[in-house]
Amino acid sequence: AALAAPAVFAQEVEPAVVEIATADQLAALARDCRLDSWSRGRTVALTADLDLTGSDFGGIPTFGGTFQGNHHTITGVSLTDQGSVQGLFRYLQQDALVQDLTVEGTVQPGGSRTTVGGLVGQNAGTLQNCTFRGTVHGTTRIGGLAGSNTVTGTITGCTAQGSVSGDHFVGGVAGQNDGVISGCTNEAAVNTALSENEVKLEDLTLTDLLTTERA
Repeated sequence: AALAAPAVFAQEVEPAVVEIATADQLAALARDCRLDSWSRGRTVALTADLDLTGSDFGGIPTFGGTFQGNHHTITGVSLTDQGSVQGLFRYLQQDALVQDLTVEGTVQPGGSRTTVGGLVGQNAGTLQNCTFRGTVHGTTRIGGLAGSNTVTGTITGCTAQGSVSGDHFVGGVAGQNDGVISGCTNEAAVNTALSENEVKLEDLTLTDLLTTERA
């Protein structure tokens, strides 16, 4: 008897470019990016301006692909949950590229509030031709674009506008930079608001003074 032909099952083919045109699609992207490998090798393209006002968007956990902003703007960003490493992207992986994107809103988490940026909390990839407009506030490693730019991180041709404030390692572009920052412009006010200093002079020791971080 003749052998039956093997069954052929149709496989779902992932689109070459994931297009984002609505706030719901951005939220779905954030859910997919809870797995750090999901975005690697993928291209995500923003095809419209987005307004996140009133949404429960909590940031994209980790991203390792290419995010093409296509000169669109994401407004109404409000990241105020408890915790550290906060931004539109919490972590950008080493091979990640985010380009031609403008973000407007507030990144002001509660709790520990370290490593906070308007675009990305911790950047190990590349930010290119991006702008953040708004308020960024935290404690340590606070930046208008990136809280921390790691040794593999590159930020180029970007602009920060608005207000950036924190206690230690605070900058208009990046709070702490171990990588490359080039061709960027800071138009944000950095720590211009008066705040009460919790450290009393009589409590300082010689060791405290000698180990104070350098500007």
